[in-house]
Amino acid sequence: MDKKQRYWVASKSSKVAPKSGSNEGQSAKPRKSVAIKQKWNGFVNHPLSMAYSMCFASRTPGRRIIWALFLLLGMGWFSFQSFKLLTKYFSYPVTTKVTLVYEDAPDFPAVSICNFNMFRRSVVNANGYGQLLKYVLRRSHGFDTSNDTVDTSKFDSFNMTELYLTMGHQIKDTLQGCTFNGEPCSYMNFTAVLTSMGLCHTFNAGKGGQQILKVKQAGTDFGLHLILDVQQYDYVALGYRAGLKILIHHPETPPVVSQLGFAVGPGTSTYSAIHKQRVINLPKPYESNCLDNNDSNMPGYTKYTTIACMLTCQTKYVVQKCGCREVGMPDINNSRVCRPLELLDCVGKEKGNFQKLKDQHCDCPVPCDTISFKPVLSYAAFPSNDYVSRMNELNAGDRDFNVSSDYLKGIHDYLSQNLLELTVYFQELNYHVIEQKPAYDSESLLAEIGGQVGLCVGASLLTVLEFCDVLLAVIGIRLGFQ
Repeated sequence: MDKKQRYWVASKSSKVAPKSGSNEGQSAKPRKSVAIKQKWNGFVNHPLSMAYSMCFASRTPGRRIIWALFLLLGMGWFSFQSFKLLTKYFSYPVTTKVTLVYEDAPDFPAVSICNFNMFRRSVVNANGYGQLLKYVLRRSHGFDTSNDTVDTSKFDSFNMTELYLTMGHQIKDTLQGCTFNGEPCSYMNFTAVLTSMGLCHTFNAGKGGQQILKVKQAGTDFGLHLILDVQQYDYVALGYRAGLKILIHHPETPPVVSQLGFAVGPGTSTYSAIHKQRVINLPKPYESNCLDNNDSNMPGYTKYTTIACMLTCQTKYVVQKCGCREVGMPDINNSRVCRPLELLDCVGKEKGNFQKLKDQHCDCPVPCDTISFKPVLSYAAFPSNDYVSRMNELNAGDRDFNVSSDYLKGIHDYLSQNLLELTVYFQELNYHVIEQKPAYDSESLLAEIGGQVGLCVGASLLTVLEFCDVLLAVIGIRLGFQ
């Protein structure tokens, strides 16, 4: 080949090359479309996606339209049902499960005892507070005290906490007999506690290193048996009731005896058969919105309870309004106990206002775990008419002397007017656990949505994942990643 021929071939090749590059640029988009079509056809022709195959791959236009309508209807029904299921799930419904639990040796509850009389007359008079007390009584009953000559400045020097502790009824004098689990007990098993009723005493409080007592068996012989003297002869005219108020509660629950306790009067024998109950609630976002029992930031309380929360909230309100707190309220920021006139002029009124406004001032959700004791009460007369004379005969032994009927009647009258018998016991060694459970959890939601996918769109989880894979692949092709 001569030079002329070689030059002609080279120039022809150089002219053809640019044309080849131009065709490559023009065919890039068709290649993407082909790849996308191949991906989609591979999905719709899959044996697990028959509806999509009939909708997109059928050769008859009418069949494609009918199957497209079926597919749209299925997708619409699936969307509607999924919305209902999601609405149900996010409403956080609950169901209640009740279980009967048996215990061999259950913990015995705390038993708080308060006398309806707050101050003993003998101690009030011995300390020279008789006239002051009379003045307070006249004020509390609405009498005109403008002409009274009582020096009320003496109230300013009172240590009110010490006053309640020393002038209240002492457990040594009140307790005349005590057995627990068939064994003797004494005033040493009681703990002094100040409440809105003044000085009270709690059996099995679990404080000061005391262990919580347990019972061996159910029944009256293995419970707490007390004989108590209300000392009605030492009452002052602060109220018109005589007797005691009793509250059976968990040791970690503050004893709100005045509001939640039951009354027992002198001359009666009271049997309190108790039934234990445990309630377990669900936290937020469920409707009960309970608070963990260990989340307690309230002074004086180691565990969170609704009662402790309400007492703390009430105390803050009263201290803010009156500058002091009622005896029995928790000590917040070293607040002092109110003096008698402050109780009359401010505290009583503000406690009434608090009851109207407590929803605005307090947020006290239920605790997540609550143990309560429900008493079932029965009564008998105490003592019997023959009891005094029979005890006198036993005490006299072989001594030869006669006791007058008037003397025996006097003893019987004293016993019937001052003494009472109280027996607290477990009726059964089992208790009910009432527990909230989620009625519709995430597993139920996924299962029902999966069922709707299979029913409405004829697909399974794998089909859905395959569709997502195809969709991502198509997006990747369009963006040039594949």
